[in-house]
Amino acid sequence: MKRLILIFLFIVSNKLLFSQPGWNWPENKSLAEEKNVLYTDYLKQGDCLSSLEHHSWLLNNVPNLHVSIYQNGIKIYKCLIKSETDSVKKEEYILKALEIFDSRIEFFGREAYVLNRKTAFAYSNYRTEKSMYESLYNFFLKAYELNGNDIGNGNLVAFMDIIRKHKLTSKTISDDEVLKNYDMISKIISYKISNESKNTDRFKKYQDNIDKLLTATITVDCNFVENTLGPKLIAIPMLNDEIVETNYDDTAPVPLSVYSPEAVNLAKKIFQLSITGKCTSSDIALEAAKIMLSSEPDFAIAKFIAGREQANKNYDVSLNFYDKAIEITQDNHQKAEIYFNKAKLYTFIGNKEKSRKSAKLSIILKPNNPNAYKLIGNLYMTSYEDCKESKSRVEDRLVFIAAYNMFKKGGLISQANQAREQFPSMEELFNENLEIGQIMNVGCWIKENVVLNKRNN
Repeated sequence: MKRLILIFLFIVSNKLLFSQPGWNWPENKSLAEEKNVLYTDYLKQGDCLSSLEHHSWLLNNVPNLHVSIYQNGIKIYKCLIKSETDSVKKEEYILKALEIFDSRIEFFGREAYVLNRKTAFAYSNYRTEKSMYESLYNFFLKAYELNGNDIGNGNLVAFMDIIRKHKLTSKTISDDEVLKNYDMISKIISYKISNESKNTDRFKKYQDNIDKLLTATITVDCNFVENTLGPKLIAIPMLNDEIVETNYDDTAPVPLSVYSPEAVNLAKKIFQLSITGKCTSSDIALEAAKIMLSSEPDFAIAKFIAGREQANKNYDVSLNFYDKAIEITQDNHQKAEIYFNKAKLYTFIGNKEKSRKSAKLSIILKPNNPNAYKLIGNLYMTSYEDCKESKSRVEDRLVFIAAYNMFKKGGLISQANQAREQFPSMEELFNENLEIGQIMNVGCWIKENVVLNKRNN
């Protein structure tokens, strides 16, 4: 009696719902309504086995009743699969659920959407079954073909996982096929990053995982990066390749080039793989770094480019990227590091004044900076031959007093003692009628005042 009352109440409460467009009731509508109410009620109670009995009747007798019988059918089978301990019975449930996805497509269409969900379901149940890797691989291929950029987020990393497992167990997928699918997944992630900004961090994690799976699937070495990925990067066109008419009223800087998200993401992969493969000295790694920097300011990348251009003897370009690194960072220690790098480069190319200027800027930002003091001290020590006029032995040796002062400030006792050995002698001071303690100016490019002193012996 209670059951009849329950059925009656559900039929009454759901009458409006079931009478809405989309419901295709059979001639025996009352029986179908009863079955529909019973299976949904049992499902809500968690009695999935009882729900299955009435649900199966609807699938067999009214397969076009409503799309909800397929949506809820998957819920029923997920419930049964989760609680089933018998492996044979569990497999039966999985296969039946897969049939439900196919029947839904047959009666209600939306093949791309449903296949996307079917693939995710199949992966969740068969991802550890070696015998199913090929079937899963084909599921994913079809789902990607139909959905394109609309593929479900859960099917991004999952597909790469199955690519790896199928490749390693069957040996039937070529490296080129792996790379083709990897590129397809990566491009979709790039699209999603551009169109779903609130989920950017999540998609970047997906890409990181996909990159790791790629390196676990095929050999990714320097040859692969340079000869396989490199040409792909070069082939991607820039967004602003067209000629643009200059607007002279607009004083904002116009970028020389703008790269697509696809190019930027591929550049990031190339750079990361170059680090992994220890081939950051390659031209493609440098090109990738420049593309990355054009998209997103990054201190470490700007510093890397500057160092590479310095190694390539493109000194002016290197200095420009060092300046870019200084602009990007707000960290004084990082700024000090870059100014010191500039100082060393200026020393190498023979510009002592600019070298000293950069070293002093490094000291201002990082006062405890013995290397910068040492660099300036060495600049002075090596300026003796360039600066001496051979008119006054004392004045010619003032460079060593200037060097001594720098070494002392940097706490470099050994270097300071070496500099002092080159001070003027007491005899030289006497001969030129000069006294210890006098203020004298070091000429040449140094142009600093020093306190006159003599060597120890």
